[in-house]
Amino acid sequence: MADSRVCTLLKVRVDEETKLKIRETLNHISQLYNTGKPLFTRRVLEDLSRQIDEGKEEVYIPNLDGVPRVYNLKPPPPYCENYQFDTYFICYRSIQSLCHIHPYSPESFLRGALTPVSIGWSLKSRTSSGHSQNHGKYSEDSLFWTWYLRRLNDDEYTRTHTQHAAVETMVASLAKRGLNGSQEIKCYAQDLEYDEVDQEFLRSIGITTLKGPKGFLEVDEHTLVFSVCPDIPVKQIVTDLHWPAAMIWDTVTPSEKNQTEMFPRLKKDKKRGLWKSHWPTTDPDSERVRQMIKYYAHAQLEDSDGYFGNLTIYMK
Repeated sequence: MADSRVCTLLKVRVDEETKLKIRETLNHISQLYNTGKPLFTRRVLEDLSRQIDEGKEEVYIPNLDGVPRVYNLKPPPPYCENYQFDTYFICYRSIQSLCHIHPYSPESFLRGALTPVSIGWSLKSRTSSGHSQNHGKYSEDSLFWTWYLRRLNDDEYTRTHTQHAAVETMVASLAKRGLNGSQEIKCYAQDLEYDEVDQEFLRSIGITTLKGPKGFLEVDEHTLVFSVCPDIPVKQIVTDLHWPAAMIWDTVTPSEKNQTEMFPRLKKDKKRGLWKSHWPTTDPDSERVRQMIKYYAHAQLEDSDGYFGNLTIYMK
């Protein structure tokens, strides 16, 4: 279930023309989504992967209306004196994120409207000694933290490595039961933040790292998807692209009758305007996700040590 907290701001100063554009755009997104328009398609991700593989400095990604937008893969100018952009990443936006209106800057909603797939940038900060450190990610719509496998404190280190080691255990278990027949079980991991040391470690336990959208493009009806607290909307992407054989991911919660509406509106009174909007989690549920899991048996994962969080196994 999407985070139903409501972000509000009283006395928002937005001109009437901008308000009208926001309303029209929200209605348009609502209409497209409610009539079954996928946010994420194999065609778009395959084309983006091809452009990246060809080494292009600019890529074109169509929005929900099919209108291509151009994105530069070369780092933009420095963020400010103490920060600089490093490498690009693919920004995936859930339906909640697409409909989110920032309470302090409602007009910024229009800049990223209709773009479930876009390009963002990782951000580096310069320390007082002049060295660069990875700091976070930036796109038109978000700034959030990311971490390397080997640069965590003790608790995070143990938790992250336990999650990756679980993949090795699952492969061994599936092979022992003969569920793969005579075929090799291939394991892929997709995360921009894996550096060379991380990749070497993952190769040692039989995991191949993939860049760009290639991990999602490997998902088919024979795939087991394993996802723990991702910083992108994995559930909504997988639901749109291809229903896999099984998923182990954050538990999908039932829809609540009193949850905040998916498509926010501007409510008015005589003295002030009040913006209502989701402040979405990074991997929120949606009605499409809930409809998909109806076709899967499920069992909740016991996690007494707290290494995996609230996970459920979904199986066809």
